[in-house]
Amino acid sequence: MSGPVPQGGPSVLLVAGEPSGDGHGAELVHALRRLRPDLRLIGTGGPRMRAAGQQQIFDLTDHAVVGLVEVLKHYPQLRGLFHQLIDLAKREQPEAVVFIDYPGFNLRLAAALRRALPRTKLIYYISPQVWAWKSGRAKTMARLLDLLIVLFKFEKEWFAEREPRLPVEWTGHPIWDRMPAQVADAEPAPTGRVALLPGSREGELKKHLPLLVAAAQRLRVIHPDLQFVWITPDAAKLRLGLRLIEEAGGGGLGIESYVGYPLSQLSRCDLALLASGTVSLECACMGVPQIVFYKVNPVTYFFGRMVVKTKYVSMVNLLADREVVPEYIQSDLNPDTLARRAAVLLDDAGQRREMRRQMRQVVDALGGPGASARAARLIADRIGK
Repeated sequence: MSGPVPQGGPSVLLVAGEPSGDGHGAELVHALRRLRPDLRLIGTGGPRMRAAGQQQIFDLTDHAVVGLVEVLKHYPQLRGLFHQLIDLAKREQPEAVVFIDYPGFNLRLAAALRRALPRTKLIYYISPQVWAWKSGRAKTMARLLDLLIVLFKFEKEWFAEREPRLPVEWTGHPIWDRMPAQVADAEPAPTGRVALLPGSREGELKKHLPLLVAAAQRLRVIHPDLQFVWITPDAAKLRLGLRLIEEAGGGGLGIESYVGYPLSQLSRCDLALLASGTVSLECACMGVPQIVFYKVNPVTYFFGRMVVKTKYVSMVNLLADREVVPEYIQSDLNPDTLARRAAVLLDDAGQRREMRRQMRQVVDALGGPGASARAARLIADRIGK
C-alpha cells in the first residue's frame, strides 16, 4: 500500500533493530496499513519499514550488533537510542507498541514502557529464542507483554507448558509471503552460480566476507567456470563489502553484487555459503542447497556456549533436530574446509537432491502464506476501533 501516512489517527509504535526484523516489519507495516488505513505507524526500524510507511525517528538497523563484546563496545550509543524511544513513546502515547525480534534491546525497552505506559498494549512479534537460551526470559515476558506472536508452532506449545498466563498466538512464518507463487519442486538445471552470504551486520561482513573470498578463490581453482553472487541489504553495506573484497584480493573473481536480498538471484544459484540467519530458511524454501557458518568474538563464543542449549545454529537444523545442512562454527570455520565441502556438493547431484528433500520437509511445517496479515489482525484486535 502506498500513499500518505495518516497524521491524526491512533498510533502504533514498532521497534525493529536488525535487517531481518526490518524485512518482517515492512511486511507487517504493509498489512497493518491495508487493514487499518487510519493508523499512524511510528518508531524505528530500517529502510524497508520506512519505505513501507513507518514514520521513522532513526534507523536502528544501522546499529545492529551481536555478541557480548560487540554490545559493550556500542553500549553508550545504544543507550542514547533507547532513551530516545522512551521519550517518543511518552510523547505519542501509542495504542500499542510492537517489538520485532532484537530481544536484548527490546525486552529492556518493554520493561521501561510497561512502567511508563501502563495502559498501552505491549506486543512482541517474532519471539526471542528462549527455548534455546535464557529461558528465564519467558517469565519476564509473561509479566510484561499483552501478546506474544510466534512464527513456529512448537514455540506456542513451549510457552503454554512453561508460562500459560502469557497470551501466545502462532501465525506461521512470513517468509512464505516473500516467496514466488510457485516454488518449483523439480530438480533445477545447474547454473554454475554460488551465492556468498556473509550476513547483514557490519561486524558480520568484516569477519565473514574475507573468509568467503578466500573460499571462492579455492573453489575457482577446482571449478574454473563458477560464478559468484554476493547479496547485501543496503547501499552502505555494499560500499563496505566492495572494499573488503578488494582488500582480500577478490577483485579478479568477478563477483556479482546485488542489494536487497532479491530472491530471484538466490533461486538461480546451485549452492549458497551463508552466515546463520533468516536467509537459511529462504534458501530452504527455494530448494537452494547450503552450507552454514558463523564466527564471533572468542569471548562471546566462550560465554555463549555456557548458556546455549541447542546443538545447531542453523534454523533448518534446529527445526529438523538433525543436521540437514552442514555447519562450520568458530575454529571449525576456514576457507579450505568451506571450499572442499562446497566442491563435494557441487559435484554430487544426489547429495544436493537429498538436501533439498530434507529442507522441504522442514519448511512445509512453517505454515502457509498470509502470516503478516494474520499478525496484523491480532494486533488490530488488541487496539480496538
